Amino acid sequence: MNNEPEELKAILAATTGEVRAFILKQTKAHDELTDQMKELKIRTLELEQRGVRNPRSEGSDGGGIAELADLIIKSSGAEAFGKKNTPSFSVEVPTKMLTKNTVINATGSGQPLVASDRAERRGVVFAPQRRLTVRALFEQIPTSSNLIERPAETAFTNNATEQGGPTSPQGSGESELKAESALTFQLDQTPVVTIAHFIIASRQILSDAPLLQRYLENRLLYGLNLKEETKMLTDTGSAGNMIGITSKATAFTGGSTNQTRLDTLAKAANQLAVADYEPGAFILHPTDWLNCQLEKDTQGRYILGDSGAATTPMLWGKPVVPTPSMTQGFFVCIDPQRFGYIADRETANVRISENVNDAFIRNLIHVLVESRVALVTELGAAAVYGSLTYAG
Repeated sequence: MNNEPEELKAILAATTGEVRAFILKQTKAHDELTDQMKELKIRTLELEQRGVRNPRSEGSDGGGIAELADLIIKSSGAEAFGKKNTPSFSVEVPTKMLTKNTVINATGSGQPLVASDRAERRGVVFAPQRRLTVRALFEQIPTSSNLIERPAETAFTNNATEQGGPTSPQGSGESELKAESALTFQLDQTPVVTIAHFIIASRQILSDAPLLQRYLENRLLYGLNLKEETKMLTDTGSAGNMIGITSKATAFTGGSTNQTRLDTLAKAANQLAVADYEPGAFILHPTDWLNCQLEKDTQGRYILGDSGAATTPMLWGKPVVPTPSMTQGFFVCIDPQRFGYIADRETANVRISENVNDAFIRNLIHVLVESRVALVTELGAAAVYGSLTYAG
């Protein structure tokens, strides 16, 4: 009996320790649940905020993140978790509400992950350039003046005959007067014209893009030569312009109604031949040259021969010069050696300057291309100009 109080004390002490340990364990579990609940609320709030920032259109991925957050909050598992009836819970999410975070490439310029290939070795892409052919027809002679003058025969009266013949002024036989012929001359003039154009670029872009200056020069040179060809062929000579071939040529006079293009060109060459010129070339628009090639005989055969043959453009034994600079529907048949020549005062050249107005203080560079040239017509009758549909 004397030991009962001690035993009771021991039992109470042991029981107190177990109760204390149980209370500590439950307190720790409660704290963990409280922390998990706070984390769930934070994540739910983040989902709601994302849904507001990135709303999805109706019908796409089940309504977006906001709908998913609402599904989690209203689930029975979340309610039990909030009442501390369960340490964890799960929510079944419909497949239609799932989204994929797939990494894909951007398109177009400014891609963040892919560097573009500028292919600078290929240079700047530019429009096709016309093959220039008219200048090559003529002899090219340098000149040191701005005006070309040459004496030209305007008339020749040829009275050559036998001495004492029927056209002799007096009688016949020896000692009679011989026939007299006559020549008249005039001084023809052709002014040298200046053909030019320029473009402005900043000093910065010419420095930052080293290939640009050469590109600008080449394009300006091409534009200059293209304009020169057009003027040499069809310019009228008005207001200080160049006098072109078609303005000096003799009009086509031979032909008949409904003749073919080939007929017309043959008769144009003959018109030169009977005037003592040597036809050297036909100048045609490429479409007119094609129409000549497409002409067929009554059996459907191409008149100019095999369409698959690689041949130099020729008509009636004379070279054909196809160029878009020629007006479509018209032609020129020419004896280039007798018609004239090209006088070059200054061949095409490039000049660069920043001393234009206030260009210096604006960092602007002027790139100028110009030439000084004249097409000197010696005998305009050495060319025939007319329509391919000459009506007779």
